[in-house]
Amino acid sequence: MEYFDIRKTCDGPLCYDFSKVHTFLNQKKVRDALGVGDLEFFICSEEVYDAMKEDWFRNLEVDIPSLLEDGIKVLVYAGEFDLACNWLGE
Repeated sequence: MEYFDIRKTCDGPLCYDFSKVHTFLNQKKVRDALGVGDLEFFICSEEVYDAMKEDWFRNLEVDIPSLLEDGIKVLVYAGEFDLACNWLGE
């Protein structure tokens, strides 16, 4: 598995080869486990981007307790050298 490391040189239009992620997330057993039905996973989705672009710089930390209280499972990720979710803000 490749890591999205801001210290590595970008190679290609998306910097990394996402074909293994695409293949894995589009397996029926994985889609079933995630509860997404027949929705296909796309590495870059304009529909998802448009739906979330207002949230890029919003602090959503205050919403986490109510999500947990409602029984919603969440993943909070902030990797030190992650390309998209690093705490350095690069």
